[in-house]
Amino acid sequence: MRKISGFFGALILVLTTLSCGGSTAPPGGGGGGGGGGGGVCTVTFCMTVSNTFSPTARTVAVGSTATWRNDGNTGHNVTWDDAAGRNAALAGDGTSDIPTFDSGVSHTRIFNTAGVYGFHCTIHPGMNGTLTVQ
Repeated sequence: MRKISGFFGALILVLTTLSCGGSTAPPGGGGGGGGGGGGVCTVTFCMTVSNTFSPTARTVAVGSTATWRNDGNTGHNVTWDDAAGRNAALAGDGTSDIPTFDSGVSHTRIFNTAGVYGFHCTIHPGMNGTLTVQ
């Protein structure tokens, strides 16, 4: 009996881990995890040594937490293209734009309002991304 309950406990843990969704973006790039601050599952945008966001676009469910992780070798920031993005980027480890931060550091924001939110790094022209919340 103990083996059966242990098996079902492990099965539930595996199914719970695998069912954690939130992104409809194609696989590859970006990775997951990082950050915190509540919300559904975490979605990560990585900032790379080639001064790009990877991936450049993600789609998440309303209530999700998004993470920006600096994997590059220089400082980056996240500046919303407009007021809608600034207003939608709620509590995580802060709100609104994300000021310049160093390599190895992550920042999070929670998104409770559906919309398409463009962002960029003001330090590196052409470093742009889009978060779609639905």
